[in-house]
Amino acid sequence: MDYIFILGTHPAWSVAEIAAVLGESDLYWENERILIKKDAEIAAENLIKRLGGTLKIAQIEAFVSADIPFPKLAKQCAELLLKKAARGDGKLVFGLSDQGVGGRFAADKLGLNIKKELKNFNISSRLVTSQEKELSSVVVGQNKLLNRGAELIFFRHDQDLFIARTLAIQPYKDLSRRDFGRPSRDDYSGMLPLKLARMMINCAAPRSFSDILLDPFCGSGTIVTEAMLMGYRQIIGTDLSEKAIKNSRANAEWVRELYGLDIYPKFHIKNATRLAQFLKPKTVGTIVSEPYLGPQRGLDNIEAVKAELQTLYSQALDNFYQILSPGGRVVMVWPVFFGREFLKPALDKWQPINALPEKFSHIPWVKLSYRDTLLYHRAGQRVWRELIILEK
Repeated sequence: MDYIFILGTHPAWSVAEIAAVLGESDLYWENERILIKKDAEIAAENLIKRLGGTLKIAQIEAFVSADIPFPKLAKQCAELLLKKAARGDGKLVFGLSDQGVGGRFAADKLGLNIKKELKNFNISSRLVTSQEKELSSVVVGQNKLLNRGAELIFFRHDQDLFIARTLAIQPYKDLSRRDFGRPSRDDYSGMLPLKLARMMINCAAPRSFSDILLDPFCGSGTIVTEAMLMGYRQIIGTDLSEKAIKNSRANAEWVRELYGLDIYPKFHIKNATRLAQFLKPKTVGTIVSEPYLGPQRGLDNIEAVKAELQTLYSQALDNFYQILSPGGRVVMVWPVFFGREFLKPALDKWQPINALPEKFSHIPWVKLSYRDTLLYHRAGQRVWRELIILEK
């Protein structure tokens, strides 16, 4: 079976995450929004709950010539819906998404023709439309397309038009509930997006979910709580701030009760530069963290800020090396000020790992840093995030 992955706003991060979870051998890129996974059976609903950077997973159902006559395409789509779409007692509800097909393709016109074809089979239907060419996960979810019908996604590959059926969408309601419903939020120490936290955890490529996962700058506990939901059994969060530890405990307890989890993370007020005095050598399997990124304002003296952070990170990494088991990974984000000012902590002992597989590094839309790392930022941001993966 062949699948496509509709990627989020940072597609290169999404590709890196999927490669870490599924392996890279069967992954192929199509364009900035689509990744093709070939010849593998996947549990789409479970997988998309684990991934942070994938919006939709769809199965490729058919491909036809790009110049197929419109009536014939409509009839083939109607037959596909009759065969594959979920059916309730009421109307068959369906929607169409155009993933950059171009040419004379018009999803709204095709949708009306499909309705006519379905009527010929005595099937009443409702077409879900949107102002955008692509239906968002929210539109798909709110209209219950996966429960009462289907979403068909169209994209071109060479001279063929591919038709895919959406199997799963990102659980946007659940993500929003965890983001805005958690009892303790701190814009100073808890600004890491949930989706980014998941991508970082997945890029750690854990050898076992029973190994210890440590977040040494746990802030409000975002990485800790997402790790709980992803199946980690032994989780430790440390921070120098008493308030951060209090917030992390509250959020972890809230998540544990909300989802009925039997997982109890441990929290400690500890300095990340002295963890080797607290944790035994070679006992931690994975370290995932967003450390202090420096001031978000008042960046007049960049060199002083960089020097302070480089000292902090170098000392922390020295401690990480002592407590990490052989072959274990550290996944961190480091700040890049104004998109050009990079940190250079001491990495003598470490083996840097490229998050993005080599075969994807030359894709036109992939923008890597000068040291081949991925960058994460929004328009106008002065402090960017750089994904750092180190292996012992």
